Amino acid sequence: MVGLCFSPLGDALFATPAIRALRFNLPQAQIVILANQLGVEVFKKNPYQIEVVNCLDQWDLLKKTVEIRKFGFDLALGLSQIGSFFTRFCSTPFRSDFFSVSEKNYLSVVKLCLEVLNQAGLAVNTYETEFWISESERETVDLFLKKSRCDSEKPIIAVHCGGHYFSRKRWPLLNFIRLIEAIIEESSYQVMLVGGKADMEDAAVIHSTLPEVINTAGRFSLGETAALLLRCRLLIANDSGPLHLGAAVSIPTIGLFGPTTPDQFHPYRQPLHRYIYKKLSCSPCYRFGGGLWQYVPRCSKAYCMEAIEVEEVLGLVMDKISTGMNSLVEVT
Repeated sequence: MVGLCFSPLGDALFATPAIRALRFNLPQAQIVILANQLGVEVFKKNPYQIEVVNCLDQWDLLKKTVEIRKFGFDLALGLSQIGSFFTRFCSTPFRSDFFSVSEKNYLSVVKLCLEVLNQAGLAVNTYETEFWISESERETVDLFLKKSRCDSEKPIIAVHCGGHYFSRKRWPLLNFIRLIEAIIEESSYQVMLVGGKADMEDAAVIHSTLPEVINTAGRFSLGETAALLLRCRLLIANDSGPLHLGAAVSIPTIGLFGPTTPDQFHPYRQPLHRYIYKKLSCSPCYRFGGGLWQYVPRCSKAYCMEAIEVEEVLGLVMDKISTGMNSLVEVT
């Protein structure tokens, strides 16, 4: 069996319950996942004896789908939007992908991946996303925390202020600065900025304004970032890959949604995860499987994200601190 998952970080994480279900259904099968570099980072340490093949770009993905024909696989599954397009080139007797279940595009992406399996006659046993961390990644993070200016006596709140895809999903940077400043002033928590290289510029702006913040943006690999999130009590983030990475390693999250709908992208594992979503009359303007046209901005700025007040987010954070990390009340 071959699975195609050529997608951003969040979408790759959404496919992990389907990956787990594949091995549950097919304990003796040879399973190969074709993925881009981010997908490889997500799947490479999976414990299910599933082979992961790196595809450099879409042309390389096409090349490898043609190459795998010689292995005589029986089933091809598309577990991403791009991957679903390429299942037809695998020449397998059976295939299932997002086109097969297009009438259910309203579902969460996690459920949509599982519907692809259902369409192929495979059972579903769980909805929880996963990410697998190596011992060396944990050790790297522990060493960093010991050597950094992090106060070992104070718990940590992680903040991700960016979002590589679809910039309209980002809450204003000034709002993040005001929120972090209030958290530091009103609680005993310290704040740590997380993210990849694409987030370094925004993180540097926050750090220059609030030098007491610990800035790790761009410093760690994906696995090390996951290990770092495990050392935090809470993650606050836009609807982006790091938000879903935090959910996959089971730390509580507060997600900020605007152009996207939580119905499709909000993390599972209630009640750990909550969100703020204003749902303006034009929201959501992006839906999974909605086509390329929706990437063209239809408003002059992200009004839906600007409608989220600093005080609202701070209120959720303080509730989390005062009542425990599993008892947030959802705000819509």
